[in-house]
Amino acid sequence: MTSKVVMISRMDSDSDLIETQMEGLDYELEVHPVSSEGEAIEALKGAEIIINAGVPLPREVIEEIDQAAAIVSMGHGFNHIDHEAATDQGIMVVNSAGFCTEEVSNHAILMLLACAKKLTLMNEMVKAGKWGAETRDAILPMVPIDGQTLGLVALGNIGRAVARKANVFGLDVIAYDPYVAPWIAKEYRVRLAPSLEALASESDFISVHAPLNNQTRGLIGEAFFKAMKPTAFIINTCRGPVIDEAAMIDALNAREIAGAGLDVFEEEPTSPNNPLFKMDNVIVTPHSAGTSDRSRVASQLQIGQETSRLLRGMLPMSLVNPEVRHKIEGRPMALNG
Repeated sequence: MTSKVVMISRMDSDSDLIETQMEGLDYELEVHPVSSEGEAIEALKGAEIIINAGVPLPREVIEEIDQAAAIVSMGHGFNHIDHEAATDQGIMVVNSAGFCTEEVSNHAILMLLACAKKLTLMNEMVKAGKWGAETRDAILPMVPIDGQTLGLVALGNIGRAVARKANVFGLDVIAYDPYVAPWIAKEYRVRLAPSLEALASESDFISVHAPLNNQTRGLIGEAFFKAMKPTAFIINTCRGPVIDEAAMIDALNAREIAGAGLDVFEEEPTSPNNPLFKMDNVIVTPHSAGTSDRSRVASQLQIGQETSRLLRGMLPMSLVNPEVRHKIEGRPMALNG
């Protein structure tokens, strides 16, 4: 019996790469650009598997889904999907974790180096013809990199990749992650901190890699910033709302921390009037950490592979709501390929 797969997106999307991984399977794919919750509800009627290219799916939409066994999210983050509502409905939520691990971890290291070496400030001064005493005054103080401590908030795939690369620069790496096994931390030469505040007080650089959910929203707030060293930098390449942005702005204005490297913000697109944009000790990029020619292709191939597994009655490789398993009929474990 032909399975109905529905792909929803906020704009026209190409499914060719996705479908290369689904060859030989009996399915029909419908692609629907949607711009409202009502359009999403209509598009998803009768779908057995949903491929979601960035469309918000709140509880109100998920509770209207009538047949789907799974929502496959095109991307690493899944905060635009109410995964708790999906669990309540017995729907698996799947992401494409790992497709951009190297890119995001590279970006985090890039931000660390750029903050420490005041890269953007020096670039602007030299291009403006400023040289000599003026630039020397701006260069100092400049923190070293080797021998300093990098604190990681969460030690998942991306955090581990950052740790691996940070070791090359001579950084001592610590992490706070209550869900990670101590032997994994040891494998990556990471020392586990007993609390967020302990990590904040010991680190010279802090890189945030926590997923955004109800437990992590606002995780990094006023108390965290007050525990940080005044010479320390914070870097965020995960999701903006993991950090209380107002508290971060206050900490930067009060010189309680040295600066920030930010790829993500509480609101995106971010207002050009955001105070962060006026600070010369803040480096910003447009939620682009995971982007490369390779990751763009890898994401779609991985989505196709996960959809293929689901069509064959298997569990996916990257199930973000594993607690749903007791609500669904037994499926064999996922296999590569």
